[in-house]
Amino acid sequence: MILAFRFLLSPGTTTVDEHTIHPYAHWFSHQRSNNALFRPVRFPDIVPRLSEKFRLVEGDFLQLSRPPSVSPSKSASREIVSYDYIITLFFIDTSQNILETMEHIYRLLKPGGAWINLGPLLWTGGAQTKLELSLEEVFAAANHIGFVDDSLIEKRTIECEYTSDMFAMMRWIYKAEFWVMRKPSS
Repeated sequence: MILAFRFLLSPGTTTVDEHTIHPYAHWFSHQRSNNALFRPVRFPDIVPRLSEKFRLVEGDFLQLSRPPSVSPSKSASREIVSYDYIITLFFIDTSQNILETMEHIYRLLKPGGAWINLGPLLWTGGAQTKLELSLEEVFAAANHIGFVDDSLIEKRTIECEYTSDMFAMMRWIYKAEFWVMRKPSS
C-alpha cells in the first residue's frame, strides 16, 4: 500500500485518470465474460497532494512516537505534542499483541483525543499472534486501558467489500466493526 501511495504522490502523477491498470486480469475464476476480466481501470479520480499537517510514518506501529513540535517561545524549545486522532482501518487485527497496540494508541493520543476504528477481527498475525480477542473482549480491554466510548457515535457493524469486483460472480464481504473511543480529557 505504501508503494502505491508514494506513486500517487510522486511528480509522475499530475492529472486526473492519468494511469491505467487491469486489476482483474489475474483472477480467471468467477468471471462472467472476458471483457469484464480484461477491462481497464483509470486512476486517480483527483490529483492527490498532502497537507503539511499529514504525517506518514512507515515501519512498526509500536515504534511510533509522539510528534515533536517547536514551541512558539523565544527559546524555541521542543515540546512533545500528542495526536488528536488515530484512525485504524483494517489494522488492529494485524497486531501480534492487540493489548500492546491498544495501550500504544492510548499513550499516543492527547487527552480528549479519539481512536476511530473500522475493520474486522480476522487476526492475521498467523502463529505469532499472542491473543485473538472477541469483539466483546476488545471493548472490555479498551475500557480497562482507559478508553471511554464516544457517546455521540454509535458502535456499529458495516459490511465492507474487500478487493471486490462488482462484475464478478463472487465477492469478499467483511462485517467490519466501527467505533470511536476517546482518551478522557482529564
